[in-house]
Amino acid sequence: MNFNELKASLLPKFEHELKQSVTHNLSDSRAILEEAIQYSVTAPGKRIRPLICMAIEQSLTQTVAISLPISIAIELIHCYSLIHDDLPAMDNDDFRRGNPTCHKAFGEDMAILAGDILNTFAFEYLSTTLPPHIGFEKSIHIIKTLANACGIHGMGGGQALDLKSTHTSESSLALVEHIHHLKTGRLLSACFTLTSVAIEQDERTLKTFSQIGHHFGLLFQIIDDILDATGKLETIGKSPGKDSQQNKLTYVSLLGVQHAKKEALKQKDAGLRLIETLATPCDALSCIFEYTFEKGVQYAH
Repeated sequence: MNFNELKASLLPKFEHELKQSVTHNLSDSRAILEEAIQYSVTAPGKRIRPLICMAIEQSLTQTVAISLPISIAIELIHCYSLIHDDLPAMDNDDFRRGNPTCHKAFGEDMAILAGDILNTFAFEYLSTTLPPHIGFEKSIHIIKTLANACGIHGMGGGQALDLKSTHTSESSLALVEHIHHLKTGRLLSACFTLTSVAIEQDERTLKTFSQIGHHFGLLFQIIDDILDATGKLETIGKSPGKDSQQNKLTYVSLLGVQHAKKEALKQKDAGLRLIETLATPCDALSCIFEYTFEKGVQYAH
């Protein structure tokens, strides 16, 4: 199985449900806000996070009924974070997924509101759609875990660290790992932990999925740093070179492109070894690891 085959097998139902989740058919002045939300949510993307969620459930149960609402909630959170990340007060970017960013297309006011609504609606959606599958007690645990992954001890706090960090002589690999484990890794890791917790009871299996998620989060961020340094707008869908312009602390600024590539390989191999230890084969996860790695290193020459 390659990555395109994986997308073709899992994403059609997801894309339909995702679009439905943000369709309200408003006819008053909120219609422009609904349009801004749909513009950002339905923009073409790799959908790595939902693919992880659905691949895990499919490997364990041969279905995606439980992972679908989890996938949508996580993707809504991810889209909100991209809208806010692109704002002039944050990373100040003009392009996302190959299109003008939300604030460029609809103004900063509508972009801020679109992100705010997606952030809250994700939890409303999850609290409505998940309990019929797994009950209220487990659903509350999953909602709380997702909220923690997004807050000051997760994505939000990591973004603050990233905004305030610059590459200096005292920068260390431990520091850059800490920043990006929070900023990017916590939400990516949630794709592995939330889906497996919703389905699986075996503690050893749950721990393994958590460890796989940790390595994938680091791999993903290293590759993102490499792409920022070596990619082009038409291939990565956003403005390249922003990290260097802002003197950001990244794997590339700390290690250089070639050593960052070696660190990415280290994380990929660690994740693949753990996938091989799972009692139920999950080739789709291996495919996602390989695709993510190759997407970055093809430009790292």
